[in-house]
Amino acid sequence: MTPPEAGQGASATLRRGAARASSWRPSPLGTPDGRDAPLEPRVWVRGLAAACLVLLGMRFTLPQSLQVGFVVALVMLPVWWAHLRRQHGGTLFVGLGLLAPVAGLWLGVANAADHETDPTAVIPGTVFLVGTVLSVGLFVWGRDVLTSPRAGLWFGVGLALGFTPDTTLFATNPWKFGFALPATVILLALAARFGRRWELGALAVLIVVAALNDSRSAFGLLLLAALLVFAQIAIVRPHRRPSAIAVVVGLGGLGVAVYQLGQALILDGYLGVTTQARSLEQLRQSGSLILGGRPELAATLGLMEHHPWGFGTGSVPTPEDVQVAKEGMNAIGYQPNNGYVERFMFGGHVELHSVFGDIWTQSGIVGLLLVATAIVVLAVGVVRRLADGTASGLLLYAASQSVWNVFFAPFYTSFPTLVLALALAFLPRPEPGVPHVAGK
Repeated sequence: MTPPEAGQGASATLRRGAARASSWRPSPLGTPDGRDAPLEPRVWVRGLAAACLVLLGMRFTLPQSLQVGFVVALVMLPVWWAHLRRQHGGTLFVGLGLLAPVAGLWLGVANAADHETDPTAVIPGTVFLVGTVLSVGLFVWGRDVLTSPRAGLWFGVGLALGFTPDTTLFATNPWKFGFALPATVILLALAARFGRRWELGALAVLIVVAALNDSRSAFGLLLLAALLVFAQIAIVRPHRRPSAIAVVVGLGGLGVAVYQLGQALILDGYLGVTTQARSLEQLRQSGSLILGGRPELAATLGLMEHHPWGFGTGSVPTPEDVQVAKEGMNAIGYQPNNGYVERFMFGGHVELHSVFGDIWTQSGIVGLLLVATAIVVLAVGVVRRLADGTASGLLLYAASQSVWNVFFAPFYTSFPTLVLALALAFLPRPEPGVPHVAGK
């Protein structure tokens, strides 16, 4: 029989462990989230978390789209599952993330009568989708162990170690297609540890560099993040915190203002003559910089109307699919008969140049539910932290970039910012018997 003292000691130890694992220690009001000391006191655990995040960021790819980071995330699943399960929406996200690949396989079989399936694409597509979900769980654990800025820093180090400068795109614009993401993550993660002024300074530098390197979307998203960081300094006070509704309205208005300002600067030539000329042509064709720059969105909407349930993992597009996509692009003034549609978008596979389009193609309605869940997690996490004055520049940039990528960037290239943003945005649920700060 266990002595009462031993039982009480064990219970106390368990309570301390639960509090350390699940309690969110809030940052002081008006400071970036996560400036507190690491939640995990054991050095070897922090070292393990840092190593895992570096490997995840490196994206070292094995056959069949399997990444070393995916293997690490799978091996560490017993460790990180409890952490992700304690987040608002964590269980739903994982459930949909594991159901989506199954739906993709089922759709491939269901559409076999009119769409062939490429066997060589089935496993890579399934592995990448599952690996992305597992990666978010691993990052959430790393965030809880290291705090958000340190976790972001180690992930950024992995991104820096993993990018390759031997691609064609890198040769055309080294900053935009190589250095930008690692440098942005590392710089903002470091700045978050020192306070708002450092964050504003880092964002200002990144905005200027983006403007000088033909990075229109990055320029606008970094500007939005900087304005939101400044707004937290100017507006949020201990006795005056904006409501969630006020934050949502403010975000919408600020987003429109940044878009209009960015468009004016681009069209006036402040971001370079090349950027100005390309933007004027896109505006002439479609009447919108967004639609003109991302005509794949029109193709996606046309395909969704024609084939709403999706196609399935590894599905090979038919001539009818190509024609439907071209008709959608024609509707916005884009001329699709230039080889791009056949070679890139439908060259033996379907690539719609957006996260939601790619996942819908693969997993249909279940995929759209997964994307919607991710957007809700990002929105709630950002709005709650903005209302509390603890949203870091890193979170704001990663979340805004991820929402942009949902509509305007391929799933594969969106992986780093999406995993980073989701892991930083998840909000922990209060645990029974564990102290927890309201509103966090």
